Amino acid sequence: MPTSPMTAKEIREDIARARAYAKKNDYLRTLKYLASAIRGMVTSQVFGAEKFEIQAHLDEALRDLNKMKMIKKLFPDGLNCRKGKEKAFFQTLMRLHKKLGEAMEKARVAKLRKRLGVLDDNLIKAAKLIDAGQPLEARKLYSKIAEYFQDIEGIHSDIGNRMAAFGLFAEAVPYLNKALETQNNDARAHNALILCYEGLHEPDKAMAAIKDAMRWLGPSENLYLRLARLHLQKREWGEVFNNAKAAHDRNPLNTEAAKLMKQAEPKIFTSKGARTKKSHDLNF
Repeated sequence: MPTSPMTAKEIREDIARARAYAKKNDYLRTLKYLASAIRGMVTSQVFGAEKFEIQAHLDEALRDLNKMKMIKKLFPDGLNCRKGKEKAFFQTLMRLHKKLGEAMEKARVAKLRKRLGVLDDNLIKAAKLIDAGQPLEARKLYSKIAEYFQDIEGIHSDIGNRMAAFGLFAEAVPYLNKALETQNNDARAHNALILCYEGLHEPDKAMAAIKDAMRWLGPSENLYLRLARLHLQKREWGEVFNNAKAAHDRNPLNTEAAKLMKQAEPKIFTSKGARTKKSHDLNF
């Protein structure tokens, strides 16, 4: 709310905003801009025809306010701004703004808690369907949950992680990709996506997922070690060694990284030796 005197133009603009928000049934913004306009009339030097015009607009805005359902319920006789009582009316509007804001926030939190309770119940139901050997029904329920609760932050990541934990790797992938489209630094979604591709025995996709995770989360001992394991599946010994070494450099106590380095080193040496020998074996 402005502290310096307002111009006639600014007062009219606040009245126009109040009326626009009244049409949208936005109580808090209607009260906010109406109070600002009243304050402007009290503190600003507006006289003559301009003041008469502003008063006419204000009367219309008050009629809009008094038509609002909650205002009619709280003030059956309506709210009126009497001449000479503008300051008191401004304070009334601000108190009403505060009380309505607190009540609406309380109602919003209660509604959200109830909704999250319904979400939890359905997630538990989906888990029970999987335990009962009905993964298809669980997948259908997860799909409905994702659609109905799409406004809940992290819902796709949560579902994807749950499906991955149950071994539904292929089914989890679309949810995790959706989660990363929305929040590309979601560590849980990155790790679950890598797990899914590992579980599906798709090393190339798993490696791409790891590199994407490194891009957004930064390299780590765990990610380098997982890359080393995947390169081991493809017998890409140079990459096995390099990634295992990167993991070992971050944690010298990582015994698996040390073993992978030891396993890869002779393969690299043999491969280099064979290439060297071949390049010098000239037949005339």
